Amino acid sequence: MKRAIILLIFCIFQGVQALTASAQPERDIWHIVTTVGEDAASQVTVNYHCSLCCSYVLYTQAADTAFAEAKKVWPVCQRWSSQGIRNTAPGSTFYTQERYVCYAPLTGLEADTPYRFKIVSEGAESDVRLFRTAGTTSSWNFVAFTDFQHRENPVTLPLVQMMKEIAGDPALMICSGDMVDVAGNEYEWTYLLDNDIFRDFVYAASPGDHAYWASDKVDGHYPQYDYAYTFNRLFHFPQNGAPDSRNTSYWFRYNNVLFVALDMHNSDTASGPRFKDEVRWLGETLDRLAGSYQYLVVFEHKSIFGSEIVDSAVARNLRPQWAPVFQKYRVDLVLSGHDHIYSRTFALDGDQPTEDPEAGTFYLDMGSSGDKRRPLDRSLTESPRHTKVLDLKELDMSCACNVEVDGTCLKVTVYDQHRQVVDRFVIPRKQR
Repeated sequence: MKRAIILLIFCIFQGVQALTASAQPERDIWHIVTTVGEDAASQVTVNYHCSLCCSYVLYTQAADTAFAEAKKVWPVCQRWSSQGIRNTAPGSTFYTQERYVCYAPLTGLEADTPYRFKIVSEGAESDVRLFRTAGTTSSWNFVAFTDFQHRENPVTLPLVQMMKEIAGDPALMICSGDMVDVAGNEYEWTYLLDNDIFRDFVYAASPGDHAYWASDKVDGHYPQYDYAYTFNRLFHFPQNGAPDSRNTSYWFRYNNVLFVALDMHNSDTASGPRFKDEVRWLGETLDRLAGSYQYLVVFEHKSIFGSEIVDSAVARNLRPQWAPVFQKYRVDLVLSGHDHIYSRTFALDGDQPTEDPEAGTFYLDMGSSGDKRRPLDRSLTESPRHTKVLDLKELDMSCACNVEVDGTCLKVTVYDQHRQVVDRFVIPRKQR
């Protein structure tokens, strides 16, 4: 009997080892993402996970293909797994495989300059990646997406590739949340980030409510993280956000645009002190930065003028907190998702349409850049605030946008996954 128990324990141990080994990444360096710095003309951060303790980043200008004049940057590293985090998924490799979570700030970069970099560790080396810094130009463009919620859907990666081609390999990509479906499942992040299509961008994202989803359903509901733990270990954004939402709220300047990322938090906590602190932080930040930008773009996951059928708490709790701030500081464009219904408002002054170009804010809910879509909310088509609403489910449509910036206006063009223009509008420059 004793021998049988020992044999059973040995078999279980071997099985767990085999399962864990089969789930290990094939590379020593993975999840490589370049994120924007506070001053995007001189700062970016290289983020990655590494199985080895000693690694560093070599970077140089793109023309230096041999890395002859490369500089070495030692990253900040933390040994980490999701063990010990409440509600975490024990079957995810975030849980089963400890790794070094690393980020290397590259500073003192030259404006409007292409760079190349690679990551070197003990006996391993990443492929070479590219990025371009922001500059001083007033004419440029960026691309924006929302709600990939990937799980290997057939839409997202071709859509990103298509937008790279349409926009002429833009340097900056924005995503307004829900990059994956369940943030605690590492394989979803792996499929999204560890492929050639996501190379060579400088990336900025806000977390969606799915960034708080810790594991697959348990007893009919999705266990939640208290904070966006895995999001924060994949992306290191400017650390200038609200004190209790640092890295998930932040701002950065890119050429003549001030971008602000907001954290709409978990769907179950749509109000409370974290929101109040974030609202206060945004007002104080915009007061301090007044006069330093031509355009103001906010990206957040939940549209405060989106579907009340999908998420009634947004209109009830979030709109009263955020709409007055956006009105006061005359935000030009708010990019969002969450509803999986495409909707765009007229220029709104507070919550009312306006023709005053100095006062209006456009709210663009891109719906979905993946294959999760919802049927039309008829109340949006009847709303006096909305000028364009699309039934993405009936149309079998996914969306992304290219935003062209110049000294007079923002030109926003929205495409579906078949390269068709589905919406186009112009936001005139305000006098700031």
